[in-house]
Amino acid sequence: MTDAGDDQPPDTDRPSREELDQQVRDHYGTWRDQPKGLACVVIAAFGILTTVAFGLAILAFVLAVR
Repeated sequence: MTDAGDDQPPDTDRPSREELDQQVRDHYGTWRDQPKGLACVVIAAFGILTTVAFGLAILAFVLAVR
């Protein structure tokens, strides 16, 4: 028992790897397209906390010298 589609190679009705990759990129984007808000918040928090810590260290040093 064979059906009409048996004479074709099995890959002819499936999309190619490139087409599948393009569909995924169109739907999800790439890692470069993802939101960067969390990274910005982390970097900003690090900068602010580092500045505050540096200021407190200078203040503690000045008060200790007095």
